[in-house]
Amino acid sequence: MFFYRRSKNFLIVLVHNKRGMLGIGILIFFTVFALAAPLLTPYSPVYSPEIIAADLTYPTWLKYFPEYGKTSENLNPIEDAGFTNNKSVQQWVFTAVPSNLNLTLRYVSNVESSKSGPGCIAITFQRDHVEPTQEIKAVFSKEFYYPYAGPPKRFMGQIYIKAEGVKNVSPWGVEIKVFIQRDEEAKNYLWSAKQGGNFKSEAWITPSIYGHDIYPPLIDSYILDPRGTIFSQQTNYKYGVEVFFSNDVQNASIYIDDLDLKLYGNAFGLLGTDNAGLDIFTQLLYGTRISLLVGIIASLISVSLGLSIGLFSAYLGRVVDEVSMRFTDMFLVIPELPLLLVIIAVLGPSIWNIILIIGFLGWMGFARTVRSQTLSLKERPFIEAARAVGAGKLHIITRHILPNVMNLVYVTLAMSVPGAIMAEAYLSFLGLYDPYIMTWGRMFHEAEALPGGVQRWWWIIPPGLCIAAISISFILLGYALDEILNPKIRERR
Repeated sequence: MFFYRRSKNFLIVLVHNKRGMLGIGILIFFTVFALAAPLLTPYSPVYSPEIIAADLTYPTWLKYFPEYGKTSENLNPIEDAGFTNNKSVQQWVFTAVPSNLNLTLRYVSNVESSKSGPGCIAITFQRDHVEPTQEIKAVFSKEFYYPYAGPPKRFMGQIYIKAEGVKNVSPWGVEIKVFIQRDEEAKNYLWSAKQGGNFKSEAWITPSIYGHDIYPPLIDSYILDPRGTIFSQQTNYKYGVEVFFSNDVQNASIYIDDLDLKLYGNAFGLLGTDNAGLDIFTQLLYGTRISLLVGIIASLISVSLGLSIGLFSAYLGRVVDEVSMRFTDMFLVIPELPLLLVIIAVLGPSIWNIILIIGFLGWMGFARTVRSQTLSLKERPFIEAARAVGAGKLHIITRHILPNVMNLVYVTLAMSVPGAIMAEAYLSFLGLYDPYIMTWGRMFHEAEALPGGVQRWWWIIPPGLCIAAISISFILLGYALDEILNPKIRERR
């Protein structure tokens, strides 16, 4: 009952403390921010198996500033590139030049016939006899509208093709080309099967950097359109495939699968992307988790060590006190940053190594504070009374002295979290970070290491503000606890 009333009074005083409530409010915000990271963003902060955006894009909201007027965002005009059902074929237009009833388009649902399953399309050509002067062309395309004033920073296309009924795909028999066309202008051919050499029939082929031609046969604007001239207007475009059947082909089938086009704009998300094309907002979210984890656990370790050493050193005295204090002094005079760098370099930059090292190197000052308080407490009459009734040393330390220094524990715990967060941040900034996680300090490191990265203020300012805000929240909470628990300045209600 006493504990309940004491806790109730503590909460009442804390609620009326403006600094304490402001600190708690900021801390709750960052806690929700960290826990809801998987719901707020679908991306990974350190690695993505697929390209989610172009590298070094800026935030989408910068388009409202005059100097960033010509922005473009991601655009995926192909809804179902893998042709998983028959409806996905309806978005495409199929034509034959000249019009030929023997040239047909059909949907194939057989998984074994497709590249990625469960379906693909097949262009089939059949004629009774060879016509030496007639070449047939099939066009399979989709029209879409490009809505942005500026060109995309990068676009990439994909296609898988397989031929049946002919000896080779190229350079004779059947020729296949991928194109992009603006309005009714001339086609821009992005890839030709002829570039890849002589492919065998009944084998899936795709644009690849491997082939007989020196020129990389990839559908990639970094190679094909580095100046961004293709998507330079807000207008209609066609993306598709042309299949040419030479005059000596009588019966052939061309299977097409994973026909895709992705346009990556120069603006993405709330904070843009880094040099690897990873979402900076995602990195900021997941960095909150690491900062809270490092700050709280490292502070618990350092406060627990300082409390234990301070209590037992002061109460036991003599040799124990002398040895423990000299040990404390030895750690106090060693420069913290060089020692951290050496230990992390030896043990490896694992996040748990960083937490343990920060915790084990932050207890000395608190140990001396607890020692001085314990030296005063052990001379009090209630301690003498406990000794008189036969209480043991451990009982006196845990039941009589410890409760009287807990106010120091709470305040120091809150005040030491910002120091631990800052320690992790400057270790990561110096390059000693866990490569499998993202932290705010690592964001600083990667921005600073990139030429011109520091000028991208939307990459630098958010983690800096977050470090400052979360540090202020714990400092405000520490001041509030000191006002409540310190008998000299205690608030009472």
